[in-house]
Amino acid sequence: MVGGHGPDRGAQCHRLRRRLHVSRWPRRRRHRGEGTYLDRLSIELLQPSIRLLDGSSGGGSVAAMLPKQKSDGESKAQESSGAIKAGRPRVSGGGGSFLPGHLGSSMYARQLATVPVVNMLLGSVVGIGAAKAVLGHFSVMVRDISQLFVAGPPVVSHAMGYDVTKEDLGDWRIHCRNGSVDNLAESEEEAAEMTRRFLSYLPSSVYEAPPVVPPSSADPADRRDDELFTIVPRNRTTTFDIRRAIRLLADKDSFFEIGSLWGTDQVVGFARFNGHPMGIVASDSRHVNGGALTADGCDKLTRHLDLCDLFHVPVLNLVDNPGFAVGIEHEINGTIRKGATWMIAAAQSTVPMFTVLMRRSFGVAGNNYATPRSAATVRVAWPSADVGGIPPEGGIEAAYKRRAEADGPLRFEPISSSDRERAGPRRSAEPIRARGDDRPARHTTPDLRVAARCVPNDQFAGEPDPAVDRISPLNHEGVGARRPCRAGGD
Repeated sequence: MVGGHGPDRGAQCHRLRRRLHVSRWPRRRRHRGEGTYLDRLSIELLQPSIRLLDGSSGGGSVAAMLPKQKSDGESKAQESSGAIKAGRPRVSGGGGSFLPGHLGSSMYARQLATVPVVNMLLGSVVGIGAAKAVLGHFSVMVRDISQLFVAGPPVVSHAMGYDVTKEDLGDWRIHCRNGSVDNLAESEEEAAEMTRRFLSYLPSSVYEAPPVVPPSSADPADRRDDELFTIVPRNRTTTFDIRRAIRLLADKDSFFEIGSLWGTDQVVGFARFNGHPMGIVASDSRHVNGGALTADGCDKLTRHLDLCDLFHVPVLNLVDNPGFAVGIEHEINGTIRKGATWMIAAAQSTVPMFTVLMRRSFGVAGNNYATPRSAATVRVAWPSADVGGIPPEGGIEAAYKRRAEADGPLRFEPISSSDRERAGPRRSAEPIRARGDDRPARHTTPDLRVAARCVPNDQFAGEPDPAVDRISPLNHEGVGARRPCRAGGD
């Protein structure tokens, strides 16, 4: 379902599939409920909703301005615009501003918990339109065309006393980097293609299983790329291309990244394995902090885990994480608070999760990455796995800090092979009685293609039952409500 407002031979149009519903009301007299009609309809039809947002998507006022009446009982008074244009609207006598009782957030919450919602920003989006732009599961804006702000430059100039352009106030340089908008497109055509790709991984509603596409004959299910033997460096301080590793594991050309410009210490997206969709979460060792979790990175992971859990998409959890980011900046940003939210999101997730210990797993964040929940899950370790509570070099320095202060700088001997063995994959496998041999990295692709089939196609079939379906009250901060429960439990 695609909805939006736009001119068509002087009339306002709603686009609904292949039919046009035309409203010949002037925009200033259009009833506010008309803007949410397609959103409500997407819930009733259990179809995805795509909002095309630009300057016609609603302004900064959620109220209807009523002009002063000329005399008692007269209703044909013309609206005076002089004071409004001057930036100082005044209402006296019989005039006033009508404030709606509810802006529809309850309906939006139900929509976000039922069907995929995509927002395409195709112009300047302001006011209530800006609120709609962030009420979705995916959003995209176009370079040099799209802007997003609560109030435009004239209002900012009047309220704050300085002049600013639309671009400096809210283009992609701001909102694609702070997480308000997920992806950046170079053209409207590319934005439409991103929308199609995003929706191709998700079902039409939470009452269906994720769509499966026929696998390509040119990409056999038992493919094993030898490059996976060497892509992960054994030295934990050496970086590697995690996106390249994902592409080697997944079906050819199936990886779709979400939010590449914000929370850049983490990588999330979707990919297919033998035609089955899986969500991807991973850390980027090429980031300036080596992939350590920041506040934005935690928000990014939380949002994506909620999205996968809502629409029953299994998760591939690629672990190469040195822990939470440390320092004054990260304490100010409340990284540990965001990290706790991410930990709860992973623990509450109900979809199958396949964890690959690629390399580092240190500290609270790294170990929660490796063991996100106590429920049964599949976990394999590559020979490059390097795990522990804290890297030994830093742990030794912390433990002998007082002696170092008294006797001078410590001199470290090379870490022995037996010490490295304790941090390797074999020791990690012992508590869970996993296979004793190191799992060759190139064998992970066939394993993942088996794991991706964990969601049965008929598990969520059937129409919603209001007497059974409900939203879990134990929701945490995320993309919206949790998955409706089919059996009345959380």
